Amino acid sequence: MKKIILLLGILIMSCSTNPDYQNNLKLAKKWVQAFETSNVELWKEVVSEELIDVAPMYGMGQVDYKTALQVAEFYVQNYTNVKFKNQVWLPGVDTLTMKPDGSVRAYGTWTGTSKSTGRNFSLTSYHNFDFKDGKISSTGEYFDATGMVNSVGPLQKSLVIVASHIKPGKIDEYQALIDSEAGVKATRNYKGCISLETTYNEDSNMYFIIENWESAELYQEYLNWRMTEDPSGLVSKIIPLLVGGESGMKVYNPNTRYKFY
Repeated sequence: MKKIILLLGILIMSCSTNPDYQNNLKLAKKWVQAFETSNVELWKEVVSEELIDVAPMYGMGQVDYKTALQVAEFYVQNYTNVKFKNQVWLPGVDTLTMKPDGSVRAYGTWTGTSKSTGRNFSLTSYHNFDFKDGKISSTGEYFDATGMVNSVGPLQKSLVIVASHIKPGKIDEYQALIDSEAGVKATRNYKGCISLETTYNEDSNMYFIIENWESAELYQEYLNWRMTEDPSGLVSKIIPLLVGGESGMKVYNPNTRYKFY
């Protein structure tokens, strides 16, 4: 009997000191529902335009309403069958007083399917929500968003690897050409180029450019432009900087058996 009375006392105290929790919980669940139903308008309905959000993508950190909306639109546009499973909802507390403050916390597992590749994802996450004037005013989203995007990526990539043997003492001159507007920037902006990375090995004087293309055909189109139509003449400027001239550059394409680990 004493345990029942104590429990009732705790519940009554919780309700009296945290009167906004139930209303705020409804708003937080609508936020989740927006992603489950691909409803960006619902997201806008419950989120304050003064929002401060800790984004889940690597390197983004704290962002404003506009950027958070762009992130929400990215998920809605690119994923389907989204569900927030194994939900655990908890009241938050003021970190100074350790008393309930109306904020909401949530643990769960996001699942869904990439629209472009048909591959599924499943990952655990943690979210916190704070509120002001009947809207979500701040959020924190903690899960491996970058890993999620990579995990549902294409099973096969059209990778092109360019290996150049640089003459001793010529790396700075070569790098300046690569970093110029006519260099990798022009390559990256060419139709069909998805991403591009570069790295240099000092021991061997080898410079590597790793390119990801939508298709081998689009890369060939780019290559024809680079070799015959490029007004900058970049290739002709690079060749004198290579060991053996033209033979100092090797292009490895097409590449197969791609896997992401």
